[in-house]
Formats: sequence, C-alpha cells, structure tokens
Amino acid sequence: MKKLLKKVFKTLDIKIADENRVRVESGGLLVPKCEITILGQMSLLTNDKVSSFLTLAQTGDMDALISLNTFVKIELKKLLIENGLVYDEDSEKIWIPKESGYEELFNFPFIHVRIIDAESALVSKAIKAPLKNKQLIREAIASERFQGLADRILHYGGDLEFFAED
Repeated sequence: MKKLLKKVFKTLDIKIADENRVRVESGGLLVPKCEITILGQMSLLTNDKVSSFLTLAQTGDMDALISLNTFVKIELKKLLIENGLVYDEDSEKIWIPKESGYEELFNFPFIHVRIIDAESALVSKAIKAPLKNKQLIREAIASERFQGLADRILHYGGDLEFFAED
C-alpha cells in the first residue's frame, strides 16, 4: 500500500508543479505546499512497523485530513480513483485522540504526507467502532507492542472486557 500511495502522491506533486508553471505564466496565485494526514486503516497499512505483525484488512478507502486547495483535492481524488482507491469525504468526522502523534510518510516539494501514530489509530478504532475492529484491537493488545493502548482505551471510556470476549 505504501508503494502505491507513494506513486499517487509523487504524481500529484508533479501535477502541482505543472499547474504552478501555468500559473506563473498567467500571473495567477501559486498552489502552496499541501499537508495531508492519513488516518484510520490506511495509516496502519502504510506503517511498516505495524503492518508486519498485525492482521490488517485491505481497504481502498483513504481517510485523510487535507489542507489544500480545490485544484489539489480534485487531482488527488482523480489519482486515487485511477489507482483503485477512493478519498473518504467523511474523513473530517473521524475522532482523533487528543495526544495523538504523527509520523512523516512522504515529503515532496509540494506535498507533505504524514500518518497518525499507530496506537492512536487503534484507540480511535476501539472507541468509535469497537465491533468492527474487535479482532484487530484484541490482536494489538495481545502483541504487547502498544504499551499505552489498553490504558488509553479505558481513559476514553472503552470497554476492555468487550475485546476479551469471544
């Protein structure tokens, strides 16, 4: 998944550079550097440290917070579709734990892409969609690689016993 997203964002970066050349010639405003934060399942799939030991369901749905202009958003959506993916328009509704951290995924001249830290993505899934993510959260807790996961789930009102039940 990471390789596919790199291709998408690299192509998008080239499109922005081309658009900026046109805008310079016409005296228009340049497209500024864009910040994209990938959330949810896609953030876990692109995180090499996590995807190597957790069983993750493949998804074509990309949840992301995007600070970019209309041109970039339209081009990104087209590129995602061309590559069998789709931007989730409800991404802004995803709940993000307050103390979440972020890791850089790619940094191109016109696009900076980062992912939410894996533990925070798992906390979000455990709190907002526990039934759908029961097996994933169970596996993450059992792995003992997320030292704060159980405590953070409890802190946000999650039910750890739910994840222990069959």
